[in-house]
Amino acid sequence: MIRKLLFAAVFIGPIISVAQPGALTTQPQPVKTGVTTRDFADSNRSNWLGTGPRPLRTVIWYPAAAGGVKETIDDPVQFPSPVLAYRNAEIAGNKRYPLVLISHGAQGNAQQMRWMAYYFASKGYIAVVVNHNGTNEEERKTGNLTLSDFCMWERPKDLSVVLDKMLKDPILGSSIDTTRIVAAGFSLGGTTVIWLAGSILNLDDLGKKSPPPPPQFLADINAHKQMARNDTIVKNSFLHAEESFRDRRFKAVFALAPAIGQGFDQKGLKDITIPVLIVVGDADIVNPLAENARHFAENIPSARKLIVLPGERGHYTKPPATNERPLELQQVSEVACQFFNEVLKLPI
Repeated sequence: MIRKLLFAAVFIGPIISVAQPGALTTQPQPVKTGVTTRDFADSNRSNWLGTGPRPLRTVIWYPAAAGGVKETIDDPVQFPSPVLAYRNAEIAGNKRYPLVLISHGAQGNAQQMRWMAYYFASKGYIAVVVNHNGTNEEERKTGNLTLSDFCMWERPKDLSVVLDKMLKDPILGSSIDTTRIVAAGFSLGGTTVIWLAGSILNLDDLGKKSPPPPPQFLADINAHKQMARNDTIVKNSFLHAEESFRDRRFKAVFALAPAIGQGFDQKGLKDITIPVLIVVGDADIVNPLAENARHFAENIPSARKLIVLPGERGHYTKPPATNERPLELQQVSEVACQFFNEVLKLPI
């Protein structure tokens, strides 16, 4: 797989260190791309308010045919140049497409991952991005941290439930190739898809080995810890924290800058058998390489080579040069797409 990537790479043990950040930045093919939404919900889990099912609002990108309302997406943070999408267009062709589910990072949302979803749709995938977080009211949010990010083990279940819903969707379900289902995620979303692959969290290790939280999250974490002791819904969530969320329908996962590596020991990662590709930026200071991406790559038996790209790659903490950020994100999408195409035996 690695030899097919169109950039110069240096092999360093289990790591591939990529030295040319612009080498993969070709524009997506001009495939008409559709976008639509679904307000899914999981009736087997409560929302945090205890007033109804857990909401799973979802954005879907796909190869489009006729119809749809044309929208211009002019977002220089995510795209090198404006792109077109056709809202609620018909899906193209009488065929089945590979499906990729995409998980955003902590404090994020589906819109922040449209750079990846649009790219996959332009390459012939149905790309489904799940909003793990609800509204501030639903999350009982009074600060910076949501309950869905604190009880982060709810996230892999979100993806499995959305996959159930997508397969039964009356419009798009019949267009999904059920033998070619994969998942990709960024930051805590990267960890989410590793959960789907079969990892198991060690909650005690997570508490003991985690670095001190950023000051802006400390009050929220303390409040949520109190809820974990006293709130029925949050207490019930903690009962499932160390379960396996393996979903055997997923054939491979791609993780960009995965988080909380300290919560997954070798025992918790040893049973992963599907292909896993991990990518991180060499300047990522949010999820440092050694404790996270490298840790996962070295302890997941089926992990492909860890790819280290120049720059921050997702966790952007510095003002970018003109067009630098969207081109870097596009390169990440290309790496992920090539990886999945090889695993799924699709044209590369």
